[in-house]
Amino acid sequence: MTNNKRTMFKNNFTKAFLVSAFSLLLGNALQAQTPKLTQPLAKDTSVTIGKLPNGLTYYIKPNAKPAQKVELRLVVKAGSILENPDQQGLAHFMEHMEFNGLKHYPKNELVDYLQKIGVRFGADLNANTGWDRTYFMLPIPTDKPGNLEKGFQIVGDWAGGALITTDEVNEERHVILEELRMRDLNAQTRMLRKFLPNMLNDSRYAYRMSGGKDSIVADANPNLIREFYHDWYRPDLMAVIVVGDITTSKAEALIKKYFGKLKAPKAERARTYYHVAPYTKKQAMVVTDSETTSYGFTLMYPAHPTKIEKTVGDYRQDLLKNIFTQCVNRKLRDMTQAATPAFAGAQLSLGGNIGGITLGDEGMELDVTPIDNLEQSVNAAIGELLNIAEYGFTTADIQTTTKGYLPAYENAFEERNDRPSASYTDVYADNFMKGDPLLDIGNEYKYVQEILPTITTADINAYAKKVLQAPQNYFTMVTGPVTGKLTLPTKQGLLQMVDAAFKQQAEQGKEATTATTLLSQQPTPGKIVSETKDAALASITYTLSNGIKVTIKPTDFQKDQVLFSGVKYGGTNLYGAADKSNTTFLSSVIGTMGYGQFTPTALSDFLSGKQANVGVGMTAIADEVSGSSSVKDIKTMLELAYLKLTDPRKDTMLLRGWYNKLEARLPLLNADPQNAFKDSLTKFMYSNNPLTPIVIPTQQDMKNIDVDRILNIYKEQFGNAAGFHFFFVGNVNADSLKPLIEKYLASLPVEDIKPTYKDNGLRMVSGDKTFNFYKGSDKKSILLDIYHGDIAYSPELALRANMLGQIMTIELLNIVREEKQWIYSGGVSASVTKLPYGHYSITAQMPCGPENVQNIFTELDREIKGYIENGVSAEDLEKVKKAMIEQYKEEIKNNGTWAAELQQSLFWGSDKNDFLNYEQRVNAVTGEEIKATAGQLLQNNYIKVASFPQK
Repeated sequence: MTNNKRTMFKNNFTKAFLVSAFSLLLGNALQAQTPKLTQPLAKDTSVTIGKLPNGLTYYIKPNAKPAQKVELRLVVKAGSILENPDQQGLAHFMEHMEFNGLKHYPKNELVDYLQKIGVRFGADLNANTGWDRTYFMLPIPTDKPGNLEKGFQIVGDWAGGALITTDEVNEERHVILEELRMRDLNAQTRMLRKFLPNMLNDSRYAYRMSGGKDSIVADANPNLIREFYHDWYRPDLMAVIVVGDITTSKAEALIKKYFGKLKAPKAERARTYYHVAPYTKKQAMVVTDSETTSYGFTLMYPAHPTKIEKTVGDYRQDLLKNIFTQCVNRKLRDMTQAATPAFAGAQLSLGGNIGGITLGDEGMELDVTPIDNLEQSVNAAIGELLNIAEYGFTTADIQTTTKGYLPAYENAFEERNDRPSASYTDVYADNFMKGDPLLDIGNEYKYVQEILPTITTADINAYAKKVLQAPQNYFTMVTGPVTGKLTLPTKQGLLQMVDAAFKQQAEQGKEATTATTLLSQQPTPGKIVSETKDAALASITYTLSNGIKVTIKPTDFQKDQVLFSGVKYGGTNLYGAADKSNTTFLSSVIGTMGYGQFTPTALSDFLSGKQANVGVGMTAIADEVSGSSSVKDIKTMLELAYLKLTDPRKDTMLLRGWYNKLEARLPLLNADPQNAFKDSLTKFMYSNNPLTPIVIPTQQDMKNIDVDRILNIYKEQFGNAAGFHFFFVGNVNADSLKPLIEKYLASLPVEDIKPTYKDNGLRMVSGDKTFNFYKGSDKKSILLDIYHGDIAYSPELALRANMLGQIMTIELLNIVREEKQWIYSGGVSASVTKLPYGHYSITAQMPCGPENVQNIFTELDREIKGYIENGVSAEDLEKVKKAMIEQYKEEIKNNGTWAAELQQSLFWGSDKNDFLNYEQRVNAVTGEEIKATAGQLLQNNYIKVASFPQK
C-alpha cells in the first residue's frame, strides 16, 4: 500500500527533498518567511468546481495541450464495497454494461462510433472499478463538428442511460469471466485472498474485491445489476470532469444539458462509508503458493483515520513525513550495497490508503525481500529502524536526501502551461472521492519555498523517534513458495522473530562522505569544425574535431525539458555464444559497480538536487546513450554522459552482492508458469541455437559472467566514441550549448576503428510449427499465432503491416470477444524490420480458457483466409487511419517523438519525408494494398503456440 498524494503536484512527484543551503538556493529575494500554519490552503482558481441542483459535481479546466482534444471523465462514488451479498462482482459487471448498450448507442454502437472518430478502445476509451469508486475515461478529438457534443452525450448515457438488456448481460458474463481468469488466476491473487482478511482487520474491504465471486458473475441476474445501477449511479454520488481545449462556459452549458435532468431514486439508499479498524492484537501469517517466484516479509503498523490537508500546517506535516520516509528508505537502500547484503531490498511506506483510513502518522508498512536467511533479513531491516529512532539522521543525511526538492518544484512550475490535459483528471477525481485539496503549482511552489527552511533536523528526528518504536499491536506475514531455499517459520515463530528483532541494541552508523565533483579530471575540449542546417527538420548538425556528429533541434513543447540521445553501430550481435552471458548482463553488471569514484548509491546521492540522468545500453546492432535534463542541468547531464562513456568502475564486492541476490531467485523463477512458458517458447522458436536470448538464467549462465570481459566489451563499444551521432531535442539554445558540446563530446576518445554491426545469423524456426506447453494449476491458456519470415524492407510495407495488425485487432475483438465471448482482451502486433536483415513478424496473442484454444485457432485461420482472399473492410481501414492520425497529431508535439525521428532520418538513413508526410501516407493506403500485404505476410512460416495447465 502506498501513500496517495493529496495535491495536484504530489500526484506527479513524491515529496522527498529538502534544500541543503536555503539562503543560497533561494537568494536574498526569497529569504525564509515564517508561514502561518493555521492559514487555509489556497484553492486552485484555474479549475471551476460546481454543483448542479440535482447534486452532481463538476470540474472544468480549460487546457490547450493537446489542441483540439477534451478529456472527459465520469467518477461514481460507488464500487464493489457497496455490493449486497448476492451482488458480489456486479459493480464491475455494471462497468462492462456501460459499453454494451446505452440509450443513444445500443448494443456495440458506442465502440464502433468512437473508433470512427479516432478513439481507441482500451488505449483511450476505458474504465475501472475499485472498492469505493467506478471511473470512466473518454478522450474526445474535437477537430470535427459534433464530436464534442457526442462525447458529453455518451458520458450522460453512462450516468443515466445504460440499457442493461438481458441479452447483453448474458453475452457479457463470459467476457467478464475471461477477464477474471486472466487477472486473478495466479499465485499473487491466491495469496492475497488468504491474507487480506487479516491484513485489513476483518473489514468489509477484505470481502469485496472488485472481481467478486465467479459463481455470482456466471449466473448474474440482470435485475441485480439494474438494482446496483439504480441505487448507486445517481447524481449526488457522481462527478463529471472536463479538461481540455474548451471554454468554461461551453463546458458548463453541455454539463447542464446532458446531466441536469438526472434524478436521484425516490427511495434513496444511504451511502455507507466503511473503515479499517486499528489492530488490537499481534497477528502473524505464513502464506505460501507453489507458483510464487519470491519471498517477502511485511510488517503492518495499526491504521488510523485519514486527516485531510486543509491548512498550511497540515501541508508542512505532510512534507516532514515524506522527507522522513525518503531518509529511511535511503538508509535501507544503502544496506543492499554489500558483498553479502542482509536483504535484497526493503522499503518503508507511510500512509497507505484504504477506505478512508490511512496508515499515517503512527501507521506504517515495512516490506522486506529476504535473500537466504529470513531472520537475518528481518533483524537487519527492523534493526535499522531502531538505529534511526535512537540516533536519528545527521543534517548531512537529510540534505543529501532532500536537496532536490526545490529544483523539482521549480521544474514543475516552469512547465505549468505544458501539462497534458489527461494529467489533471485523476487529481480532480481524488478531490471528489476523498477531499484532497487542489493546489495550483504556483501556490504549492510558494508553500515549499516558505516551509522548507522551517523543517529542521530536530523536527525529523523527533518524528522518527515517535513512529519507529516497537508497535504494541501489528500484523506481520511472510509469503513465499511451498518449498524453497528459505526455512519458513510457524505463525508463532514469526511473532517471536519480530518481537525479538525489536529488542535489538541500536547501533550508530558511520556517516558517508560525498564527492564534490562528477569528474575527477576535466576533459580537454575539442572543436566544432562544421555545421549544416536542415530546414525541413528545423535542426542543426555539427561535426566535431573527433569526427562525432551532434544534432540540435530546439522546440517549445516543454519549457524545462531537454532530451539527449546518442547512437552508433555496434551491439550484442558482434559477440558470439561464448559471450552471451556477458552481453546479456552487461548493463546490469556495469550499473551495479558504478562509474569513476561513484558507487551507484553515491552517484544517486550526488545527483540529488539535479534534474539530469543518462543511461547507456546495447541493442543487437547498436550502442545507445539516452538522457534528459532541465535547462539549467544540461552541463551535469553531459558530465554524466562523459563519465559513463569513459570510466566504468570495477567493484567486485558490489558485484558479489548483486550476484548473491540474483542467484537466490534463480531456483524460483521457473515456478511461475508464465515465466517457464516464455523461456521454453524462446528456446523452441530459435531451435535451441546457442545464440538464443536468455529468458530465465541458469546457474551456468551466471557462472559464465566474466567481469573483466564485460569491462573489455564495454570499453570496446563505449570507450571508443568513433561513429557516435548525438541528438539534443527540447528547450536548447545553440549558442550556449556549443561550449558544452566541445568540452564533453568533442573530447570523447576515438580510435581509428570503423564501427560496424553484424547479422549473427540467428533466425526463428522455419516452416509450419506447433508448440504446446503444460505447466501450472490454473485453468487458463495463452495462445499465440505467429507469422514470420525474411522480406525486403520498405517503409510503405512497414506502414501497411502496422495497419494490417490494427485492423486484425479490431476484427478479432469483434468476433472472438464480442460475438464468441472466448476472450477478454487480445490483439495483433505487426512489424517489418530493416536491420540486421529484412524480416517481418505478425503475432496474434490472446489469453483464454484451455477449452477454447482450438476454437480460437480455427477462427484465426478463417479470418486470415478472409483477409487474403477478400481483403479488409473499408470501415475498419478508416477507423485505423483515423486513430493513427489522431495519435500522430499528439506525438508530433512531443520531444521524444522528434528525438526518435531525427535518429531514424539522420543516422539510420530513413527518408525524413516518411515522417513529415505521415498523414498523407496513411490516408493514401488502399484496401487493395492491405489485401496484398496480407497475402504477402500471412501465408508462410507460422508457429501456433499455446500454454495449458499441467496435465
